[in-house]
Amino acid sequence: MQLSRSVLALAGLLSLNAQAGTWSATSPAPMPYAAEAILRLSGTGEAMTIWAGFVQRYNPYTDTWRITSPMCPPGMCSNPMLTEFPSGKVLAISMAPGRMGGEVRLSTYAPETDQWTYLTQGFKVYRRDPAITLLPSGRALATGGYNYSEIPQATALSSAEEFDPVTETWTLLPGKMLTARSNHTATVLYSGKVLVTGGLTSDRQPLASAELYDPATGTWTAAGTLSHPRERHQAIRLGSGHVMVLSGQDNSTQTAVDIYDPYNQRWYAGPALPFAQPSSATLLTTHEVLVTNNSGQAALYSPSQNAWQLEPSPPSSYLRPAVLLYTGQVFFMPGDQPGAVRYTR
Repeated sequence: MQLSRSVLALAGLLSLNAQAGTWSATSPAPMPYAAEAILRLSGTGEAMTIWAGFVQRYNPYTDTWRITSPMCPPGMCSNPMLTEFPSGKVLAISMAPGRMGGEVRLSTYAPETDQWTYLTQGFKVYRRDPAITLLPSGRALATGGYNYSEIPQATALSSAEEFDPVTETWTLLPGKMLTARSNHTATVLYSGKVLVTGGLTSDRQPLASAELYDPATGTWTAAGTLSHPRERHQAIRLGSGHVMVLSGQDNSTQTAVDIYDPYNQRWYAGPALPFAQPSSATLLTTHEVLVTNNSGQAALYSPSQNAWQLEPSPPSSYLRPAVLLYTGQVFFMPGDQPGAVRYTR
């Protein structure tokens, strides 16, 4: 038994030291635009990509594409944020052209009928750049963001609200975050609580604080401090339930990794990234994490070895956003290729 364990450990170490994955291209897309958002549709397994409100869907089983209904007819929209509910309905938050950088637009999408519908009720509190999280209850949680209460000063928000996909209505929650923030992350833990990290203050200063929201009690509590302030960063729940937080894209040199242990309610340092400015982080079916940046670099994190290894250079330098397909591949729509790019472990 001891020999078997040693052999397995050696095999794991060797696999970590060798490049693990490969890159490949899909068939040409009808609209070869870089995606602003990508969503894996649970009903069909397709990858839905959106750019400027134009939508297409990729079938990974047949390697085929189809153009579907535009997201924001009759005009264009940008910066979509997509959340899929257990029913398959999709909540979409985007920006339509307008004053002060645009107007927030909310809609829903029915994949089975390919129909977009504008919501008659918007946020209870007007907000831009909130964090949207799907709760175990099946509702969507919107936290923070900012608005222009005093033009041109942007004001970070501490309020939160929930969206009911059945009634398609928002409910403002009585409790508020301990710190007002925008451009932060919100990650659901196995306990059902939500970990909020980093973000920006009203004066656009990055935050290092973290806090926890408990949907069962509607309360917010402090959850420690990150090793340094972060905004527009990556946060991903590992298979262990721990949450890995990676540096924001706007920091050109920071490679530090913070990991939150929800069982002991503490932060600890993970192994430093082999490159800076990570633009995507995807949890694979192997429980490893694939991280890419916009300089054409990729790395794989092994939780069993608690280490990173550089992966082969992808065929595109712009690799965000990303989504894990049911095939186990990671899907990117970079825009500088005729089709999409896939990473296969």
